[in-house]
Amino acid sequence: MNIELCCLRSVTRCWVSIRSIRFSQVNIDEGAKHRALPRCMLTLVGLLKAAYQYLLSSFHRIESEKIRYECQADRDAIKAEIQETQDEERRDELKGQSSAIKWILVSCFGYQGFSNAKFGRIECHEAINAYAREILLKTKAVLEEHGWRIVHGIVDSVWMTPIEGEEQTSLSKLASEISEEVEIRLEHEAHYDWISFVPLRDSDAGALTKYFGKVAGEDEYKYRGIECRQRSTPSYIDEAQKKLIRAVDASRDPEAVSEELRPWVDRLERGAIDPNELVITNRVSKTREEYTQLTRSVAALERAAELGLARAPGQSVSYVVVDDAKQSRERVLLASEGPDEYDVGFYRELLVRAAASVLSPLGWRESDIEQELEQYSESSLASFG
Repeated sequence: MNIELCCLRSVTRCWVSIRSIRFSQVNIDEGAKHRALPRCMLTLVGLLKAAYQYLLSSFHRIESEKIRYECQADRDAIKAEIQETQDEERRDELKGQSSAIKWILVSCFGYQGFSNAKFGRIECHEAINAYAREILLKTKAVLEEHGWRIVHGIVDSVWMTPIEGEEQTSLSKLASEISEEVEIRLEHEAHYDWISFVPLRDSDAGALTKYFGKVAGEDEYKYRGIECRQRSTPSYIDEAQKKLIRAVDASRDPEAVSEELRPWVDRLERGAIDPNELVITNRVSKTREEYTQLTRSVAALERAAELGLARAPGQSVSYVVVDDAKQSRERVLLASEGPDEYDVGFYRELLVRAAASVLSPLGWRESDIEQELEQYSESSLASFG
């Protein structure tokens, strides 16, 4: 794992990730991460039909393998139908089915490492990670032997780019060979013209699951972990960040990207944004009484309760921050109350933070962005004499 982390740090510092080079991503099938999962643990979630069938199988390993491959085959069939169908309603239904299988398996994995798990076992979690690490290192070795340089790797994915001056073996061929060797299927998932891994806010080390990039041959971008992928992000911030990413694609220049940011900040500061574009939606995880701190979401829950719109755990609450300095329910207004104002400073901070996610791989942090915006403000004032 140190190799991958070292590569990631050098990518972040040297801008290797943002150059116009072709990247490819290979994904290990989600179900395969659980090959080390004890057979009794397959029943943890209770939502997977195969898990129940397996419970009745007297825990023979052959049945465990059968279930894994059946789940894999089912998801393969679902994905194939998603590509073929022209019916949007059917496509949404299929995506839901595929996602359900994926997240059941992901939840099984995470549950093993949960300290309060009733049926979890930390040794199982460690064993799964050991298999993943071994497979990742084998994959890395094979790819490097055939002309590919690893740029980044995490649990079930690796990103690579061609080594200059060396001949590359087809990734589809290599994926098949690696799959046979490790007995876990790999897939060649995507090509990127460029990709950028976002560093942590307080260091140069990369945040492992935050990145964005340009899909090769398409007018399409992929976003993972950054603000525009987060459910709570207001639509105004979402749209602004995507525009900034397009500016990165066009120029690779922090100052040019800041030029794109300026009108977004200006409109926000002038109060020209419809508060409906600034609505924050958060999912409630506890009852209002169980929260011990008065966060913005709790303030929204209190307003909702006051209006007879109580929210239960699992439901969402939508609100606009109108005065973030207050520590009461007056801090926010529910979206359903039709707010006609917003806290400029709070939303400006969100906007600059979203811009920093885009510009930090280019070496600019929030302080650099603020400095650039300040210079713009000063020059604007000076123009009025």
